[in-house]
Amino acid sequence: MIRILVFCLVCLLMATSSSNVQAGTETLIWRAPIPAEPPYQGEVRLIRRDSALVMQTILNSKVLRHVVAAIQKKELSDWPEAREGWIDSRRYSDELYRAYESIQARAKRRKSSDRYLNLLIEFILQERHSFVALYEPTLSKSGDQFSIQGKEVLKKLNTSRTYIYNNLQEIARDSFQLEEQEVLKLLQPIPGGL
Repeated sequence: MIRILVFCLVCLLMATSSSNVQAGTETLIWRAPIPAEPPYQGEVRLIRRDSALVMQTILNSKVLRHVVAAIQKKELSDWPEAREGWIDSRRYSDELYRAYESIQARAKRRKSSDRYLNLLIEFILQERHSFVALYEPTLSKSGDQFSIQGKEVLKKLNTSRTYIYNNLQEIARDSFQLEEQEVLKLLQPIPGGL
């Protein structure tokens, strides 16, 4: 019951805030820590950035290699060769590992005593473009919430709209623990339609 009330409140807020959107605005639609229980390794956010839909995954982990491997394993199982978008999935998986290697190499060069590595992943669906962006972010943390203080682009990977939209759905279902219909409502309106 509480989950339904929260969902209705979010939908109401989305409807009232969408009429007041100005250029350069970012509205948080939903967020969840990952994993759901401490110790947290990051956070997933669904954001409306201007008219774009953005699924943002913030990772802050001592075992980032294992987190990246888990994401790659899920990509392989969710995107078999017969599914439209599987080539985008393989390209994303490869670039994700390259981003991890770059972040690890930079940390070694900095000779930082901080064992946490940070990675920011954004699945972005715009009216005319769809892509995945990988960043090395500078983060601060308060409780289970992260703030992005800065970010350096590691890779921007153009993909099909189908791949991005379906991944937005899957990430929302998994991370926010929502039913299909709730996810579809959260993603409305879809930039540029489908």
